[in-house]
Formats: sequence, structure tokens, C-alpha cells
Amino acid sequence: MSLTTLIQKGIDAAFDSPLIEILADKIGVAQAVPILKEHFTFTAFEIASAYQDSYEQALTAINAGLAAPEQKFAFLQKFTHSKLTREFSDQIDSLYLQLFAKAIEKESTSELRQQLIEQIERLSEQPLTFEAENTPFTDTELAAFINDKGTSSITDLVLEQLGNRVPDLLAQFLHYHELLGNAILFFLRERLRKDERTEKTLAALQREKLLLGTDEIKQGMAEQKALLQELMQRFALSKQIKPSDEFTHHSSDSRQLIQAAIAKLPVLSKHNREYNQLVIMAGSVLSSTGDIDEAESLFLQARNEAQNQADKALASFNLFQIRLRCQAYEKALADLQTAIKIDSKRYALHHVEKYPIQQILGAGGMGCVFLCHDQWGENQVVVKCFWKGRKGKRDDVFKEALLMRDIAGDYVPKPIDCDYTDPIQQERPYFVTEYIAQAKDGEAWLAEHGKLDLRTGLAVGLEIAKGLQVAHQKGIYHLDLKPANVLLKQTQTALMVKIIDFGLARVATSLKQEAMSRSHTHQTQFGQTIIGSLYYAPPEQLGHSEYGKPSAKSDLFSFGATLYRLMTGESPQNLNPRRLAEAPPALFELLCDCKEENPERRPDIDSVIARLSGLLKTQQLKPGNVFRDPLTESGFGPEMVVIPAGTFRMGDIQGTGGDREKPVHEVSVKSFAMGRYPLTVGEFRQFVEATGYKTEAETGGGSYVWKGNNWQQVEDANWRNPSFPQEAPQEDNQPVVCISWNDTKAYIDWLTEQTGQEYRLPSEAQWEYAARAGTDTDYWWGNKFARNRVNCRGSGRPSQWSGKQTAPVGSFKPNPFDLYDTAGNVWEWCADGWHDNYKGAPTHGSVWKGDGSLFVLRGGSWNSGARQVRSAYREKNQQTYGAGNCGVRLAIIL
Repeated sequence: MSLTTLIQKGIDAAFDSPLIEILADKIGVAQAVPILKEHFTFTAFEIASAYQDSYEQALTAINAGLAAPEQKFAFLQKFTHSKLTREFSDQIDSLYLQLFAKAIEKESTSELRQQLIEQIERLSEQPLTFEAENTPFTDTELAAFINDKGTSSITDLVLEQLGNRVPDLLAQFLHYHELLGNAILFFLRERLRKDERTEKTLAALQREKLLLGTDEIKQGMAEQKALLQELMQRFALSKQIKPSDEFTHHSSDSRQLIQAAIAKLPVLSKHNREYNQLVIMAGSVLSSTGDIDEAESLFLQARNEAQNQADKALASFNLFQIRLRCQAYEKALADLQTAIKIDSKRYALHHVEKYPIQQILGAGGMGCVFLCHDQWGENQVVVKCFWKGRKGKRDDVFKEALLMRDIAGDYVPKPIDCDYTDPIQQERPYFVTEYIAQAKDGEAWLAEHGKLDLRTGLAVGLEIAKGLQVAHQKGIYHLDLKPANVLLKQTQTALMVKIIDFGLARVATSLKQEAMSRSHTHQTQFGQTIIGSLYYAPPEQLGHSEYGKPSAKSDLFSFGATLYRLMTGESPQNLNPRRLAEAPPALFELLCDCKEENPERRPDIDSVIARLSGLLKTQQLKPGNVFRDPLTESGFGPEMVVIPAGTFRMGDIQGTGGDREKPVHEVSVKSFAMGRYPLTVGEFRQFVEATGYKTEAETGGGSYVWKGNNWQQVEDANWRNPSFPQEAPQEDNQPVVCISWNDTKAYIDWLTEQTGQEYRLPSEAQWEYAARAGTDTDYWWGNKFARNRVNCRGSGRPSQWSGKQTAPVGSFKPNPFDLYDTAGNVWEWCADGWHDNYKGAPTHGSVWKGDGSLFVLRGGSWNSGARQVRSAYREKNQQTYGAGNCGVRLAIIL
């Protein structure tokens, strides 16, 4: 193994400073080589021997530190420098063993202690040997020392030399916080410094002004400390950096002063006990100027060369803050966890034992957000930790956030827990909510999907407005609404909307004021995010007292800015009507009204909801558009697709059907909207929960259930429990079944009232026109029955559905009109009464009324054969009939 790195570190240790680095920086490699050759007369063999002896002393000292008090004397007798050894050994238990046991989750420290002692004793019997020449260093070798940029630690180099002689557990322990390397350097430094040649070399270099003397180093340390303390006091900084430090305003003079102080650090003694504190102070001051890369380098240096665990923890926490600003979240989390392992009371931002951290989700002006496991390890939760929390009784401080759970459950993630990390001092508050998988905040959505289209944007805006409405009715204001605080998730049938951070204005303050009053040009991504959030804050939140205190109208300003950003992808600092050219002018007027500087001129939330609802109703829809109408109470109706107008041939075009599908006749159909999917269990449940409606199966004798070879009425079978064969379960994304024609009419009446749109059952002609989607074949994909395209008997994969139960809507490919499940899955009720054939049928797509209680069913089901799922196939049943294969698909007259 090459000794280059070991020798370089040995030389630095001997002179208590980065000697080679200093010489190279001051006079260059070419001049440094002859100076080293003249003054440094150690050979590689001597340094290697010193390493071998120091290694043996290190192992004994570590074992002495591991030993129980009554056994330590026996270990220490092996040393001639017992005082020196005792000084190092005394640190082993508290700074290494206890923390290592915690890190590897070892409950029995005594058992671990004994294992390590035995393994070290066995390792001590196998000496470490470095082969080296006992001759002066050549120019080439000295140049190699100077040019070596290796970052391997002494522990890595030594364990590499030992190979597989070191058990895994012992290797982990010796690596922990660089224990072995620190121990070896501790003894190596003392050994080399006592050699008279070191003293002569040191004196010679000091005479030539290439190295500072002891008194000069002390003076330099004192001056450096005083300067850094003065800078920290002037700018209200501390050794532990804060997110608000980024907004410190520096003049060119203060920047030059800081750079001069940083430049002096390398010539000071790295092994002085105060040196690491100076590096941390310098990193703190430098980070406030926006020089993040250099600050990160200093904190890394401080952590790697820390002589105690407190310095290491502090440097790690500062690295967490630095990397958080750059959105390097994986590294930031590793740094935070290092700090927490050493001192959780000081550095944990929440109860990490109760909610172990998985990843950092983001950070902003109020705090940092973590994805965590709950205390049972069963579910993921979101934990928001705050930079500047308010003090007070927990239930008082978190009152509004918890109240939102009861009054706005449809609009906010479910709150789970809240507390202070330090409840005695009421410091570091945190708030826990449910985690909504695959949801993205508004900014992340824009980055991945782009701006919202007009109809989606209006619908999302309406949901946000409704969430604000229920909160404002209880006197709760958000006061930090922006796209980053709106979660969007694409579900199978809609875009789900949730507002986060609602009710947290009482819990913590934001960094907006610091960002506004002390911003500078050297902003990180973190700082830019906070500066950007100022565009969503109304004047009364930014210090303009003439507009009074923040109120419900403050949220309206933020709402207008947020919706503009989501629908244009542009900054809301200045609204531009050209960015909303495709939208009706009334939308831009609404957004401008919301962003009025004077709160009294902003609309109230009820007016905003009314105006948005009106815009949604009047929006022109084009064929192929997909939309969902918002409900008055909360949520949305089913997803609908605009079907183009057209003419088609209706009936048994291919001659494969029966008389009921004849005669084939031409029908013209106006444009209308059709349900993209059959109505789902979840959508029907929303209606039942809102109205208390009971289906005819629930109030009568039950629904019909497939019993092997026929349908039988079962008393407790209904839409909640369709009693599929093999008792297969039913989820909310499956089509609702066991509903009669009358039940569908009750749902439609409620949906029409909720949306203001004229929903209805499709006519039979509309249904077949939409199912064919421009084709005249038996199936929309062709004349040949195709496996794996439909859920029916004999349809092949996936076998868990075929002939057994409904499949989740959208499980198979859509037809050319973007409609799913028009063949198979569930029979779908139509508005038409039953006629035995098409003689006398209307030719303009309207409903053909019957003279009895029989109504048309189309499409076939999971229990149908290939012939029954043809586009032309017709079926009938009583309007009170409900079965485990009967559902519905809705239509709207446009």
C-alpha cells in the first residue's frame, strides 16, 4: 500500500498544522520541494515505524477505554505514557461506545463491550507492517506528497492494510466517527513532536517566515476569534446557523472583511482545541453572505476534523441547513440524522423516535417537511417542523389547525398529531398529518405537467375557494396560501385538491418579513422560494399598516395570485391578460379583483365561488374535452367526455344479431357529454351519504345475485354488498351495481341539483353511437372478439374478474371516443322504454318512450358472453330490477 497519504498526514500532525498545504500555497510546489528536503529529514521507514507503534498504542488505549473501571489499570500498565493514554481512553466510553451502540441499535452495551475487547485483543496479536525504505525522501516523493489530494481517512488506509483480519463489527466500531484514525494520530503526533528534528525543522521554517510560531499562532487564533465574534454579533448570527441567516444584508466592506478572515484559517493550528470552533464560526458568517459552496466546505472540514462530538454534531446540523437551502435533500437528511444521533435533545426537530424520518419533502418560510413512518411503522405520515414557533399551551397554539379537521375535512389532509419537541421550554413545534401518496404541490405539478387547462383550472380554483369558505365561516384564515400549499393528485376520475398548512398561522411565523427587509442578490433556491412567495402575500401582511390587520380578505389576495400561477405558469407579481387569452375576460377580472391592494375592494369568498361556478357553466366545450362539474357541497361529479355530433347506422350491421337489433337504420345525434366510465361505488356513496337515500334493493327484498347458473334474489344483497361469486370484495373505483332504473333517476336528480347541469340517462341511440365511436363492426375494435379487451366470460386475463365480478373502471383500453368499459363489466341503463325491434324508432337520437315498465340495458357485463358485449346488442328489464351486473353511465345535454 502507498504511504503517500499517511506520510502527508503524519507531517501535518508533527507540525500541528497543514504544513505541506501551507508551503505549496505560499511558494509553490517547485520551491517547496527543496525546502522540505533541506529541513525535513525523517525517512519513510521512520514515519512507517511511528505509525506501527502508534497503531499498537491506539488499540491498547481503545481497549482500556472499553474496559470496566476495575480492569483499566491492567491495560494502562502496558504504556509508558499512562497519563497520555488515560487522557485518550477516558473519551472512549462516552464519545464512541455509547453512541455506537445506539447507532447499531444494540441494547446490551456490556455484551457489545466484551465482544469488542475480545476482537481487539485478537487483532493486537497480528502486527501491522508498513514496508518503507530507510533513506531520505527524493524530490519525486516530496512532490508526490505535495500533489496528493487523496481523501481517504487513516482508518480506511489502515483497515485496508489489515484486510480480512478485522471482523465486521470491529471494523464498524473503528470507523465510527474515525475512532481508529483519531487514536493513531493522537499518539503519532506526540511521538513525532518530541523528536528534536521536528523542533529544528519547525524553528527553521519559522525563521524563514514560512510557518507561524507558537506565540504567533495563539495571537492569530485570538484575533481571528475576536473578529468572527464581532461579525456574528453585528449581523445577529450564531454558531448554529438559522434559515433566516440567508437574508442577512452585507456591504462590500463586510464581505471583504469576511474573506480576509477566511483566508487566515489555513495557517492556524488545526490541532488547537479552539480551531474547529473558528472554522464553524467562519462557516456561519460565510453562509450569511450567500457563499454556500465555501461555507459547506468549511463545515465539512469542521466535521471531519472535530476533536469532540459536540463540534461534530454542530457542524453536521449546519450542513443540514446549508444543503437544505440548495435542495440537496438526501445529503441534508444524512447530516441531520448524524447530528440527532449525537445530540437529539438539541438537534431533533420533532420526536424522531415516534416518527422516524424517511425523507425530506421540502422546506419553506415556515419550516421543513418530512415524510416519516408512524410510531407503529405501519403508515406514512407528513411531519411539518417550524423554524420560529410561538409559545403557549399546545391545545391553544394548534387550536385552529385541529379545528380544520372537523370543519374542512374534505379540503385539508387529516391532522394526526401535534406537539413541541421540547414541551417544557415550548420549543420546536411540529404538526403531523396524513400522507397523500402521489400528490404533488402546485409548483411541482407545474414543473411536471405544465399549467392547468381552463376547465381544470376553474374547477381547482372552485375547490380551493370552497375550502377557504368553510374556514372563514369559523374565523380561521390561512395567511400563507400559494401553489406550494395546494396539493393536487390525479385520481382515476378526477384531480383531487387539498390545501395544506391551513390553521398554522397561530403556530409559527414565516421568514417573509426577513426576506422582504433583508434580501440580497446571492439567494439559494431556498431563499428564492421564500422571495417568490412574497408575490402571494397582500400588503397588509407585508407591513402596510394602513390596510389594517390580516383578515379573510388577505386569503382572497393570495387566492387570486395562486390561481393565476396555476393557470398560466407565470409569476403573479403582475397579472397579464395575454397569459389568459383563451379564458373568458370575466376570469381575468375576477383575479384582478382578488389582487386589489385595498382589502375593502376585494370580493368576499361567497362572491368568488358564485363567479367561478358561473364561469364553469358557461364554458364552451369541444369534442374530446374531459370535464367534471363541481358539486355545491364539496367534490366533483363523474368525469364526462364531450361526444361529437354525427350520423351513424344503428342496429345489427354485420348480420350477427337477432330481430331485436333490426332494422338497421340511420340516426343523427347532436353533440352531448357521456360518462367516461360507468358510475363508481365511490361516486354513488357520495350521493347516499349526502341524502341518506336507500336503494330499492335495500328497502325491498334485496338484489339479484349470480348463483352458479341463474340469478336469484338475495335479501341482504345491495350496492354496498353485491355478493359477487366467491365473495369477491368491492372497492370504490369499481362500477356501482345492484341499482335499479329508479335508483339511477334519484341519483341524477341529486347530481343535477348539485351541479346546475342537466344530467340524464343516455338515450339508446346516444349510447350505441358513443359505444361504436365511429365504427360499424360488431365491437369497436373489430368484428372478432378479442381477449383481454373486455371484462366478460371467456375474456381471458385477468382471471380474477372474468365471469366473477366487476373490474375497476378503466382497467381496459378506451374506445376512440375515450370511453371505458362500453363493452362488458356492467350492463348500463338507458332512458328508453323497451321495444321489441327498431320499427318506428326515432332517427334523431332522442329517447324512445315505451308503454310499460321495461327499460333498455346495453353493453353486457362481467357475466355476459361474447355475443352480448357487441355494440348492437340490446337487453331489457323492469325499472325496479337491480342485480350484481347492472350499473349506469350518465349523459348531459349540451
